[in-house]
Amino acid sequence: MTKALVSKTDVQRAKVELDRMRGSLKSWLKFRTLNDAVVTGTAPTKKPRKFAVEVITQSRDWGYEQKLAKQIYVLLSETLPGVQLPDPDIATNPQAAVQLAKIAIDGPPSSSPQAQGAWYLSWPVLIVGGLLLAITTTIRSVADVAKDREEKACIQAGACTDSGFWLKAGGIAALVYVAWQMGLGERVKKALKG
Repeated sequence: MTKALVSKTDVQRAKVELDRMRGSLKSWLKFRTLNDAVVTGTAPTKKPRKFAVEVITQSRDWGYEQKLAKQIYVLLSETLPGVQLPDPDIATNPQAAVQLAKIAIDGPPSSSPQAQGAWYLSWPVLIVGGLLLAITTTIRSVADVAKDREEKACIQAGACTDSGFWLKAGGIAALVYVAWQMGLGERVKKALKG
């Protein structure tokens, strides 16, 4: 039986996918953690607390969190053998996806043998060699959807601002200013006068 060679290009592509996956997990965790803080009363909100808690708890999609937990668990169990991982079943461990995402981002707990050294540097080779690239893509996609839900809940609860709205408003204002400077202002003045 011949061993498949892993090319440098494949490893580089796997590293890019891993970085994207980790970025998606970080974004999701940011809003998930903030929403949890609103629910426990440790984060401020511009809306009444009871309303904010209701919005967040109703918006949380446990199906996505379960899928995320299972996918991360598969990835971690293949890439970090011997590391004790949290139970991925959210029915018994509601924080499973959060706990597993933190391990995927930060590495194994310092008490484990794999924590010593550059554990993350070996991941791209393991991902390509173990054909786990599809799992990283799935994790990224699920994390992006879960992040969007948590972000919308955070905005509705009054704990976050809709930065996308302000970026769009700023862009429109810049376009109006440029158009005004390029002659639209004179046309408007003439139309109003006569």
